[in-house]
Amino acid sequence: MRNSQNSGRAQPSVVALFSGGGGLDLGFAAAGFDICFATDVDPFSCNTLRINQKKRKMYPKHEVLEEDVSGLNAGAILKKSGLARGEVDVLIGGPPCQSFSVFGQRKGLADTRGGMVWEFHRIVDKLRPRAFVFENVYGIQSVHGGRVLRELRNRLSCHGKYDLSVETYEMAEHGIPQWRKRVFIVGVLGGDAPPRLAKKYGDDESCIPFNTAGQALANMPPPGEVLPNHRMRNHSAKIIKRYEKMPFGQRDNRTRINKLYPDKPSFTIVVGSDQGGGKGHVHPHEPREVTPRESARLQTFPDWWEFDGNVRHMIRQVGNAVPPLFAAQIATHIGVHVFGFPKAMTTRALIKRIGINFLH
Repeated sequence: MRNSQNSGRAQPSVVALFSGGGGLDLGFAAAGFDICFATDVDPFSCNTLRINQKKRKMYPKHEVLEEDVSGLNAGAILKKSGLARGEVDVLIGGPPCQSFSVFGQRKGLADTRGGMVWEFHRIVDKLRPRAFVFENVYGIQSVHGGRVLRELRNRLSCHGKYDLSVETYEMAEHGIPQWRKRVFIVGVLGGDAPPRLAKKYGDDESCIPFNTAGQALANMPPPGEVLPNHRMRNHSAKIIKRYEKMPFGQRDNRTRINKLYPDKPSFTIVVGSDQGGGKGHVHPHEPREVTPRESARLQTFPDWWEFDGNVRHMIRQVGNAVPPLFAAQIATHIGVHVFGFPKAMTTRALIKRIGINFLH
């Protein structure tokens, strides 16, 4: 079985760009990959990655660099990761997506954040990993009439050296208690990209019923107690009164967030602007917004994973993240099809390995 390009390494090596709150990183670690290096421009995200190292055996200590990816070169990444050229098995990352999101102004490449997609390609071209995983919002498919995605596919193939799969996944169909549609591009050097992940959850008779917001939020202590990041915003009496009267699913016209259905997946967790605005939805049973910890549960972050910063910093990390449970499913899928893992871990096994104690 071929685990790694580096014969002295038991697990395939991973270099993570745009790590944010660590959703992709945690998922790959849970699936049996070795995170060797991670970077992000946000200091709070970098602190989050450092805080959680060595809390679980699967997520060991590794270099975390606070740096703009546009200022990084391949040599610096290899030096920091302890890898040599040719030893990077997987490159993962989700470049900033606000410029492509249907929830934003959709400036695309006119927004400097949009240009970060080309930085991901630049690092792929220089490091030549055995495989890569690129994640972004659903809206990247249509911005500039689809030109961005077409050009991105062309560049990421590196003149045909990488076989690509480009798939849109609805996270709720893979056990995430949240409606969240995202695009994943998986590239494999000199081999076939893995097939599409089959959906497992849904309303079909052949599927497991969707995980719901009610399941994810069940049996939580009151805000401010026991769990990290379980802090709530202070609401005025007027806001509390409005939230009390809202039926499930209704959108509040002033705060522009929705009241969660207890028996359905959550609405998509959104981030807000750079100046703030990121917030959770309205709790299904209490007249308040959900806490960052509750939003993290809706993203399948385990309760042991702690986020650094104030409430705004936390919710931005949570809202920007790839749900760790889905990241782990993609990772174990790649492990089987690219690195010769004997079999893919089941979703239930991944839930247990990540430490998600609020899903069945």
